[in-house]
Amino acid sequence: PTNCSTATVEVTVGAAPIAAENDTYGPVNGYDGNSNVGNALDNDSFNGGTPASLDDVDIAVTSPATPVNPGDPVPVLDPATGIVSVPAGTPAGSYTIGYEICDELNPTTNCDGATISVTVDPPVILANGDVAGPVNGATGGDAGINVLANDELNGDPVIPGEVTLTSTPTAELTVNPDGTVTVTPGTPE
Repeated sequence: PTNCSTATVEVTVGAAPIAAENDTYGPVNGYDGNSNVGNALDNDSFNGGTPASLDDVDIAVTSPATPVNPGDPVPVLDPATGIVSVPAGTPAGSYTIGYEICDELNPTTNCDGATISVTVDPPVILANGDVAGPVNGATGGDAGINVLANDELNGDPVIPGEVTLTSTPTAELTVNPDGTVTVTPGTPE
């Protein structure tokens, strides 16, 4: 027991391989939105091919989606769940969210980033033709119709505040902003 020698054992511990993969979702109807278009972790891997899970990795948004107009809703990634959602009322467009996943054991040194692309489509809008009359051309006035009454937005009757009505007025007819039609007095038959 008096004849001994001392040595050091050095062990290098490596971090588990981690891979975030790009995601593509859509098209999503922006009028309705969708609370779950997919999960960003579904195609990501941890520790050599094992599907990444919130038990092993943390998610961080590195660049949120850019709104079409300031204040507009945009697709979002929830870091607590990995779920990507599109709020109702999101304008049509192509959106990009940058994110990264990091190993919970090595959160500052073992990370990988990816991009989420979401395509948002506008709702289907359908303007149908209208027929009115007869209207007395001498006195003119209200034609007795609203051009929005038989139109549809996203498969439902149009709500006037949700659409912009434009028309080309003529000397004889005017389509008013509320959808009513006015005949100019003195309009020939």
